[in-house]
Amino acid sequence: MTLQIPEDTQTTLLLCGRFGAQRQLSNEPLTPSEYNLLASWLLDRELRPADLLSLGIHPMREDLPPKKLDLDRIEALLNRGASMALALESWTNNGLWLIGRSDEAYPQYLKIKLKQNAPPLLYGAGNQDLLAKGGLAIIGSRDVDEEGLYFTNQVAVLCAKQGIQVISGGARGVDREAMTAALDEGGEVVGVLGNSLMTVARSKRYRDAIGDMRLALLSAFDPDAGFNVGNAMARNKHIYALSTWALVINSTLNKGGTWTGATENLRHKWTPLFVKVGEQIPEGNQALIDKGGFPMEANDVFDGGVALEKWFGSRNFEQDEEKPQQLTLM
Repeated sequence: MTLQIPEDTQTTLLLCGRFGAQRQLSNEPLTPSEYNLLASWLLDRELRPADLLSLGIHPMREDLPPKKLDLDRIEALLNRGASMALALESWTNNGLWLIGRSDEAYPQYLKIKLKQNAPPLLYGAGNQDLLAKGGLAIIGSRDVDEEGLYFTNQVAVLCAKQGIQVISGGARGVDREAMTAALDEGGEVVGVLGNSLMTVARSKRYRDAIGDMRLALLSAFDPDAGFNVGNAMARNKHIYALSTWALVINSTLNKGGTWTGATENLRHKWTPLFVKVGEQIPEGNQALIDKGGFPMEANDVFDGGVALEKWFGSRNFEQDEEKPQQLTLM
């Protein structure tokens, strides 16, 4: 059985996707910014992405913006139907799914918070419904001390006990500890990956949780892609945008993915940011607090049976959010 996806999403996949052995192409897939330019052009003319397939490029050539989009390149990308079909069959056989920005299942808060930076395509495995539930993003570096890992574990366990979903990035260190602790406690988790969705989705580590519908693995990148620094950095905004609150366990000052993602979140005010404090914390943690993060220490959450949702909710910054129905991204 091959994955069935709407025609608009098929068209977006043809334009923006990479398929197996054809990842290195003479006609590179459209970047998100290039796709946004084309999608805006379509919206202005009351057209849908699928119309590019049904009507063809030739009738539109005089009206398309040739200086910014190579029309021959677009036509070549749209002619990859056979390769796309093979990729969809492979993804289906490995339990993966695909949603486009115009699909009903696409997480609305990615559109609301990221607007044009919301990825055109999302690949995933597991329970899609978890993408709309929000929760606590638990974020930190691979190189974290034992005290930081313990703090991570205890917060994730408390989230699971109180029915708060954990969202993290799946990498070694803080991310993996948060996801594993929440799942072991019977909680729900969204893992936002920057690479290797296919490999992670098939791993024994997460197989049972996927089967139990308590885990969703998500990526905006080619499911077969290896590690890429740019993708790893880019996925940070997806973690924040999917979350109700975010907690940084440890951050190096002025460098690294945790610092970059947290400062970007503070700048855009996507999600209220909490930062672990204590006797021995990295210099970056205090700097994030100085920039507007809310301090969080062990006594705040581990003493007295605190209700996390109420505690997080009492500390918030004003956010300028648009209603989902006002957005017309596709």
